[in-house]
Amino acid sequence: MGDADFDQVPHILFNGISNLRRRGCPGTLIPLTHNTRAVLCGNDSNEVIAVAIRFGDGKCLVFAHCDYPYIFLNGEVDDQNFVKNCRQWLIQDENAQFVSINDASSMNDVQYYGKILVWDGHCIKDETFMNDLCVYLQQGGALICGSVAWGWLQVNKGKFLSDFPFTRFCDYIGVKVTDNYSNCPDPIPFRSELIEFKNIYHVVQELANDPNNIKNLTIIGSALKELGDTLPGVVAETLQNIVLNAGNELVPARSCPVLDKSCREQSTGLCGILCGLPGIKACGE
Repeated sequence: MGDADFDQVPHILFNGISNLRRRGCPGTLIPLTHNTRAVLCGNDSNEVIAVAIRFGDGKCLVFAHCDYPYIFLNGEVDDQNFVKNCRQWLIQDENAQFVSINDASSMNDVQYYGKILVWDGHCIKDETFMNDLCVYLQQGGALICGSVAWGWLQVNKGKFLSDFPFTRFCDYIGVKVTDNYSNCPDPIPFRSELIEFKNIYHVVQELANDPNNIKNLTIIGSALKELGDTLPGVVAETLQNIVLNAGNELVPARSCPVLDKSCREQSTGLCGILCGLPGIKACGE
């Protein structure tokens, strides 16, 4: 699948559909790599609720709530047009069946040929299972999965996101699961302008050409607060140059705060970069 075709995935999934019913209180996701695309956002581009992934020859949809996978299993009337569109993109077979892997202990137990696998990420899988699932995707498989990470942390007191196996799986396929939540409306409207940024990799490439783009600075600043210095495929020098070349009107000081609204928005993004990437200093420091 070429980049131009992949860019159309959100519009394919929401063809003839203006919104998607909210499930619980969704978390948020960060599409990281060139092979991911934001599909649905809540109130802004930092509240990504669904991500499409191309992984090898396979395709995957990740949702920011564990209830979303069940709409593909329960046959709920309200979401059937969305389910139909997802099926068509994932496997291009209108009769393809959705198969739950929630109770499977091994991929050897799964009848997956010509099927779309569905996984509630709160049904814990071991590393062997997740590795085999990645191989299945790499070889052309189709997967729908989801979790609500903040909810998992509430139930598992004293644990960290890194202890949640589903987050490690998502890291591998290019999606960061955060412990934030989206205060989005119900239903969640599909707003194409919110998913134009595509992914973090694309945002950084765009910033290299236009370092003053307020929207992209805000997105990257917010993402870096979650990711720190673990951005995949991103050259740190690109972000460092953005900070070093920022004008004094964007760098707040105790005696000279940033007053202009547009400059404040840019400054917020720059501060996110400074906080997320230790060792980078703003001009004048």
